[in-house]
Amino acid sequence: MLTKILFTLVVIIIVALVFRVKTEKNKPAKPSVETPSKISAAFVAYTLLGLIAAISALVFVLHWQDQHEIISIQVTSSQGSTLDYQAYKKDLDGRQFKTVQGLSVDLADSDRIEILPEKN
Repeated sequence: MLTKILFTLVVIIIVALVFRVKTEKNKPAKPSVETPSKISAAFVAYTLLGLIAAISALVFVLHWQDQHEIISIQVTSSQGSTLDYQAYKKDLDGRQFKTVQGLSVDLADSDRIEILPEKN
């Protein structure tokens, strides 16, 4: 892991040095007149930063909503009896889950689990 980080840093330093050397060679002999930009670099940077923060917040909220959806679970035992549970989607983990009421359920290999569609 450390070698990957060091390798990445070395590549970044080499690229920075190459671009610095290229820009020094390509400097014009006479100063050119630059047109003033209407949009400053700080405005662009802050706009991109705000956009990234907004997208991150949106992804977080959508993930949170998806994980806090209540799902209906029907467990059928090997004897044929069925039990119905409700749990948050985030609390379903393979053959075990935690119900909305706080009951922790561990299923045997012979038990069948069905996740039922939401009833409207």
